[in-house]
Formats: sequence, structure tokens, C-alpha cells
Amino acid sequence: MREAKENTAYMSDKPSYDQNALNQALAWLLRLRDDPDNAELRQELADWIADDAANRSAFRKAEQQWEWMEQFKAQSFKARDHALRYRPSTHQRRPKPAAYAVAAVLLAGIGLALFSPQGLIGLPQHYSVGTGQRQTITLSDGSALELNTGSRVKVRFNRYRRLVEIEQGEAFFNVKHDEDRPFVVQAAEVSVTDMGTAFDVYKQAERVNVVVTEGAVEIETRHEVRELKAGGQIAVDQLQHFIQPDDADIAAATAWRQGLLVFRGRRLGEVLAEIGRYHEVQIRLPDPKLADLKVNGSFPTAGLDKLLNAVTALLPVEIKRLSETEILLQAAKRPPAG
Repeated sequence: MREAKENTAYMSDKPSYDQNALNQALAWLLRLRDDPDNAELRQELADWIADDAANRSAFRKAEQQWEWMEQFKAQSFKARDHALRYRPSTHQRRPKPAAYAVAAVLLAGIGLALFSPQGLIGLPQHYSVGTGQRQTITLSDGSALELNTGSRVKVRFNRYRRLVEIEQGEAFFNVKHDEDRPFVVQAAEVSVTDMGTAFDVYKQAERVNVVVTEGAVEIETRHEVRELKAGGQIAVDQLQHFIQPDDADIAAATAWRQGLLVFRGRRLGEVLAEIGRYHEVQIRLPDPKLADLKVNGSFPTAGLDKLLNAVTALLPVEIKRLSETEILLQAAKRPPAG
């Protein structure tokens, strides 16, 4: 059985390139787009990229920036057109690199004005972790974002607001408060706005769960807006109604940050669904009566065998392995009478 490994790497959405490298990357991109079949040029570019990790990062950023600018081709985008006028004519036999450099500097300026975290639009950043992993990301404003197993988010900061969209899974936020630039977390149709806060948002199939450990947040649905303060936990169902979870427990809801699963009177069916988030295996429980058994205890998220063995030690169930990726839990056989 393969066990998922915990990932404690720290990342940042701050640029890993310098402005000079980005200017050079944009110049290379312009030259390549003007002469895409030039094998010699492609080799020179490959050599430049291989020469330094900062060059590789800058060229990826240049490609992202250009891709974003492509959407403005059908619009009157004067700044972009002005920059591209500095490119040499494609009819020239040997265009001068200096001309591309001028255009690149202007495009870089446009990029900073539009797509930087302080720009008018902002460039999205995507972060994700695999099954059984966790990851902490330091955002450009100094806020921290911690992703739980199998989670995926999109981050877009601009001059006016900071937006994180939870596309899948769960994330814990420790936000640097800025009244002039709200920090908003979007999960399905639920918006959670920071009010000087540390909080957890878990996007589930049937609801969005929000837990606040410090400060307060403002939660907005289609129907109403509520404030949730430190020590509070609430959920929003598929009909966009607030519901109070029966198993509300702040420590249990955020125990994943310490690599633990904590259950206090949780149904076995729900417990197995949570365990399944951390391991690439399907755990089946065909007997509906067993699904209602209550589980109490603290279990490590890593080590599937130990976790399941702990469950079977507490409850009258036993494990039957059907394959490497499929496990069946069934009622434990009673010893023969006498």
C-alpha cells in the first residue's frame, strides 16, 4: 500500500526573477514571434533559458503576460500598440536586438501596471497539493495560505482587492489585514471577507464550512450576510442557507494542520469519507447500519493501515482488502458460541 507523503515545502507568489531578466525574456518572446521558424534563434533562446533558473522563471512570466495581453487584441489597447511599434519591421533582413529591447521594456511596464499584484488587473496564480499532502504558501502581501490534502486554489491580487478562489478542497488563511484592499475567499457561491483574521474554509460537495480561529470574517450568500467571530463555526448548504453543524468543534476542524484527524461522535460513514481524502484508496461500507456507528478519537492522517486498525479496534468492524486501491469494511464476525 502506498502511503501519501506530507509536503511541508514553503512557496511564495513573489517573483523569482529580476526585472532585467523579464525585459530580456519579453525581448526574446517578441523576436521568436516575429521569426518562429528560425532554428538558430530558437537554439539561442534555449541556451539563454538553460543558463540561469531566473531566466527560466522570467520567460514563463513573459509568456503568461503575453497570453493575458492577447485578449486585448480586439480592443483599443493603445499602450500595447505603442510598445509593439518599437519592434523592427519583419521586412528587415537582420532586425536589431536593441529595437526589441525597447519594446520589451515598454511591455514590461504595461505588465507591472496591469498584471502585477498591485496592478489594475492582476495575474492569477494557481496552487494545488496532491492526496495526502499539505503545503504553506506565503502570498505577495505577506498573508499565509495553507492547503490541505487534494486542494486547489486560484489567487488573484490587484490594486483594489485580494481574491482567492477555492476550486477544490480546504485552505487555512492567516491574513494581513488591509482595509483599502479587502481579502476575499470565494468557495462556490459563498464569499468570505477578512476582518483581521485567521480562518479555515472547506469546500465540500454539499456545503461550505467556515471556521474562525482569530478575529472575524463576513460571510455572504445569495440570501444574507453574517459575521462570524473567533471560536465560531458555520456552514452554508447547497441552497445557500446557513446551518449550524451538529459536530461543531474548532480544534477538530483544524487538526489537519497538525497532521491529525479528530472525531468526536462522528458517524463512521463520514469518518471513512474524511480518511479517503488523505489516501488514494476507495473505502467501501456496504452495510448502512455500520455507517451510523459513532467514532471518537484522534488519528494521524498518514499511515492508512494504522488508521484503519485503530478504527477496527474501537468498533465491531473488520477490514477486507479487495485490491491495492479498494478496501471493504464489514461487520466483525462473532466468535462461535461455547
